[in-house]
Amino acid sequence: MSRTLHSPDTAKALAYAPRWDRPWLASMCIMAVVAIWVALSSHSHTALHHDMAEQFVWAHVWQLGYPKHPPLPTWLFLLAQTILPPKPATLYGLSALCIGLTGVFTYLAARELMGARMALCVACLWGLQQPFGWRAWIYNHNTVLVMTVAMTVYFAARAARRNQQWAWAGAGIAAGLAMSTKLQAAVPLVGVLWALWRSGSLERLSARQGAAMAVVLSALVSAAPLLWMATGHTNALAYATHQLGSGEAEGESMRMGQFIVSELRMLAPALLVLMIWVARSYGQADAPSVGGSGSEGSTAQSSSRAWVEGLLLLPIAFVLAMGVLGGAKLHAQWGVQTFQFMAIALVAWFGHVFAKASLRWLLMTAALFQLLSLLVAASPAGQRLHAPGAVQGYPSRELADRVAADWQKFAPGCALRYVDAPFFEGGQIAAYGPGFPAVLQEGPKQDSPWINDADMAAKGSVVMRHLAQQLPPDVIHTPDMAVRPPRSVKGVNPIVWGVRLPKEPCQPGGVR
Repeated sequence: MSRTLHSPDTAKALAYAPRWDRPWLASMCIMAVVAIWVALSSHSHTALHHDMAEQFVWAHVWQLGYPKHPPLPTWLFLLAQTILPPKPATLYGLSALCIGLTGVFTYLAARELMGARMALCVACLWGLQQPFGWRAWIYNHNTVLVMTVAMTVYFAARAARRNQQWAWAGAGIAAGLAMSTKLQAAVPLVGVLWALWRSGSLERLSARQGAAMAVVLSALVSAAPLLWMATGHTNALAYATHQLGSGEAEGESMRMGQFIVSELRMLAPALLVLMIWVARSYGQADAPSVGGSGSEGSTAQSSSRAWVEGLLLLPIAFVLAMGVLGGAKLHAQWGVQTFQFMAIALVAWFGHVFAKASLRWLLMTAALFQLLSLLVAASPAGQRLHAPGAVQGYPSRELADRVAADWQKFAPGCALRYVDAPFFEGGQIAAYGPGFPAVLQEGPKQDSPWINDADMAAKGSVVMRHLAQQLPPDVIHTPDMAVRPPRSVKGVNPIVWGVRLPKEPCQPGGVR
């Protein structure tokens, strides 16, 4: 007997209009809503988020790892550059694709675990979580992590329910891709194994063999990047542990309080809609139990608890342990993956509400909240609320234009190939300026090993620092080579620059 969150009899009892049971239609709606959110944000932003600027610094060469993280997110950007220009629109498009696919795989996983009707409810609540709506535009390692983890959950749930070996293989490959994205992936992947074990899905020999195959495939897919990091080619391992002890000065209660408040704000639209649905359900006639009846209902409830434990409670426990035992400062972005399956948990916990509510009414309520959220986000107040990382107000295009003009003034006819700069400002130049120049991160080559010193000296460069006295003596600098961000832009310092002339003649024109 398949141990899922619903039984066939219960699924039939939960009547719904057949026209809603169209996986392709629901998937297209999810992708469209995410695309609208990303388009709105990209239209209003004046600069790239810090994490997105990093991608423009790194995405010049294929490597098995990059500073801070494994390589998959940067590989995807490099792959996109084979058909699209290395411009901000390309990176925003990647973010929309990854977050959209996250929603699609979450919805498909819910169909395997709960059935078609409940899966639509999951999709509605998932889309109201701010990391997948208001902040869906941010492309970083969390963006790719939630996508690959959702893929893993879908294939694992399908394999467990249908006993399909190809689905076990898909789960293993997706898990390997997750480990090639961010080391934090180990937490939700352990949660998937926990759910499979606790739900009884591994009782069959064929299921255990499939799970073993998935583990082996995961190890094979992620072996090269993990070995690259373990042998000291990047500082990813150090970055993964540097947060330990970082919040001890604030105290445990403050760290926990700030994290809880930030995550409640991220989940607020979904929780508010859930409260409305719960309030409206009172007084309505009871619907058939989501878990069925008798031993079958008990099995479904046990499976429900197992998947909620693995997908939600175990990641929460890990984050809290990082704060309590590890003394780490709990950052808001840690909740992106920690709560990515919150919608599945809410539908599992409040199944009786969704079972007796009108599906049409549920969908209309979610759509109304999406529309209201879009209107708020499009307002000046909303832009400030959902646009962290100096993306509102920092004059990136002005900076790129002025740097390009100064370069052409002192090196006329030469294409700007190199920028020696802090990663944020260097990434803005690479993104908004002509030619996609390579960025050496503020002098040392530790984070930019692909820079060729001889070629950089021969072709010249623009050198950028936060203070004029930090510029090297061999660059041409005038007092007007400076940009001071508006006071409203937080976390970014003034920047100055100078031109280091090419040592060899350059070909006229030529923007690569």
